[in-house]
Amino acid sequence: MKLIRDRWDHHNMEMNEVHNYNCELVKHGTAPQWQKRKSTLIARKHGENPSPFFVARAIAVAMGIHFIIMVMICGAIIVHSLFNKEAPISLQECYCGPCPKNWICYRNNCYQFFNESKSWYQSQASCMSQNSSLLKIYSREDQDFFKLVKSYHWMGLIQIPANGSWQWEDGTILLPSQLTMVEMENGTCAVYGSSFKGYTENCLTPNTYICMQRIV
Repeated sequence: MKLIRDRWDHHNMEMNEVHNYNCELVKHGTAPQWQKRKSTLIARKHGENPSPFFVARAIAVAMGIHFIIMVMICGAIIVHSLFNKEAPISLQECYCGPCPKNWICYRNNCYQFFNESKSWYQSQASCMSQNSSLLKIYSREDQDFFKLVKSYHWMGLIQIPANGSWQWEDGTILLPSQLTMVEMENGTCAVYGSSFKGYTENCLTPNTYICMQRIV
């Protein structure tokens, strides 16, 4: 019994020494590492300023997100512009080769769309004064952008009263592969519509017109 009591007293003395040692460490600022970590977490919880590394990382993440959003917006704009291009007739500054300035150059032909309304004969004279002729369709493949035209314009096509056939200004006969004629008004001249269709029109009716120069 005495041996058990001596061991118990010895255990109590060791516990008191450990407690006093911890108190001394806290008093002199040498608390164990886990106590320091606990104090740091408590301080952060109560509003201490975050570390510079944390702030820099947050800024980098925000800038990365901003960059991704800008790339997506630019991509959407580019895709939209590619799929919503207007016909080449809207390119007023297009110039290449021997075409007159501000004329449209497309596959070795020069074109100009005139917004003034004139009769067929007046339109023909206007084109001739600019060393050109009214529009002629040579090939649907080489002049494919004309399928996008939506309004009516005089072209260099006129009907021969003797046999009712259609011919171009240069005297060549209209071929079915060039253009499809649609009877509209009683007349011997033709306006160009869209999708390679020509419409009969009275030659004296005012219309806008297209002049062209063939390079080759």
